[in-house]
Amino acid sequence: MFTPAKLIRLFVTLGVFALLILLIKPFTGDGNLIDSYPAKPIKFIVPFKPGGGSDRIARVLDKFTEAEFGSAFVFVYKPGGGGHLGLRFLANSKPDGYLLATYNTPDLVLGHMTGIANYNVDDLSILGQVAFDPNVFSTSLDSPFNSMKEFLDEARKQPGKLRLGISQPKGGNHLATLAMLEEQKIDVSVVIFSGGTEMASAVLGKQVDAGIGGLAPFLGSMEQTKFLAVSGANRMSKIPNVPTMTEQGIPMNSGTGRVFLAPAGLETFQVERLKQGLENIFNNEAFQEELRKIGNAPAWMSGDEVTAYLKDFEVKAQQVLEKTGL
Repeated sequence: MFTPAKLIRLFVTLGVFALLILLIKPFTGDGNLIDSYPAKPIKFIVPFKPGGGSDRIARVLDKFTEAEFGSAFVFVYKPGGGGHLGLRFLANSKPDGYLLATYNTPDLVLGHMTGIANYNVDDLSILGQVAFDPNVFSTSLDSPFNSMKEFLDEARKQPGKLRLGISQPKGGNHLATLAMLEEQKIDVSVVIFSGGTEMASAVLGKQVDAGIGGLAPFLGSMEQTKFLAVSGANRMSKIPNVPTMTEQGIPMNSGTGRVFLAPAGLETFQVERLKQGLENIFNNEAFQEELRKIGNAPAWMSGDEVTAYLKDFEVKAQQVLEKTGL
């Protein structure tokens, strides 16, 4: 027979068991924990100034985040150091699943190779790539050059005179261009800019004779820009009449991969949810169409595939760095 004291102890015991079940259940294989994440808006670092190529892509992605993740991103701009300032902040942040960032490859691996960044790729979790954008060579509309071959031919005649703008110091554009110039035995005055927006302004303002960077910064000034070449394997749909460097007899294939990152150390369920969510967004044809509208080429790579690509690139980049002395 239960006395009042025994009944009280029984109810207390049952209450404790019920509480334990509630606490433990989300961590079982039900998938409830994954289903409930994220439970609040995710902060998203853009490590460049607003309006650049990285910001444009992040804004396109954000049109689809509420449907996929339950809320839109909260954007945080941390420009500086060619983007490495924002990446360093991400790498040193608590891996709670509520802070992400966008950045570019192959620049991601070049940071520690060139001494610009004081973090390693291992400090970050690569979630996936949504676009790969070939570089473009551009000049002002009234420039005497109509192709990159013409520019390089003139540079041979006047060593050191022509000015070539490059976005991102010691980045992928920089290394690929220096390697091409060395191979072609070309001497030009290289002018380095902190990002694509600044380089595009210099091209349009005739502060340089030509420039290399992404297409996105020129989208608002296409009618004032002459494109000399696409530095990629294929022509671009936005500028289909512009031949590739290879078509002009100059072997060069370089570009920028647009990737999304988190601090290393996230829970496995968080990493998997973020990776799957980003891939779901990429597979939405409306998302890919939005990317094309802003001049980007949709190209999905998983985090593991990006990591493998960067390891291969690191070997090749080391050879260029040793040759050029960067």
